[in-house]
Amino acid sequence: MNNQFFQKTMGDFFVTAAELNHMNILHGGVLVTKVDTAMGLFANSFSHTRTLTGRIDNLTFYKKSHVGDHIQFKVTLLRTTKMTMTIYSEIDHVSLDGSTSEMIGEAVFTYVAVDSDLKPITLNNQYVINDESQKEYIEKIKNKFKI
Repeated sequence: MNNQFFQKTMGDFFVTAAELNHMNILHGGVLVTKVDTAMGLFANSFSHTRTLTGRIDNLTFYKKSHVGDHIQFKVTLLRTTKMTMTIYSEIDHVSLDGSTSEMIGEAVFTYVAVDSDLKPITLNNQYVINDESQKEYIEKIKNKFKI
């Protein structure tokens, strides 16, 4: 597989009052759901099949989010195995005009390719990165999270 799946920006949303926790900041569970959805869609797109979240490898919150904040996910495919895809997401707060962004969290999830009965299946393609700068970026992330 070529490197068209190296990285995509996707799954942005604006924080609403209904998504706040008891401390009036974005509820962590809401953010987990949204990042899982963005990364899962990315996994489906790569694998051309259904996928399930197999494991949350890491989820780190760095900064709080409030009502009106624009949140965006920069999703990167780190590696594939026979049946899985390990995916990283940088979680960013983005200005309304898109001119600036600040990382507020990071996530690494592993997805499993499945059939219509939700049984694991073999991926039809494996991920290969040929671009050296992309390889370096992926290795940096994998080392950071000990993947």
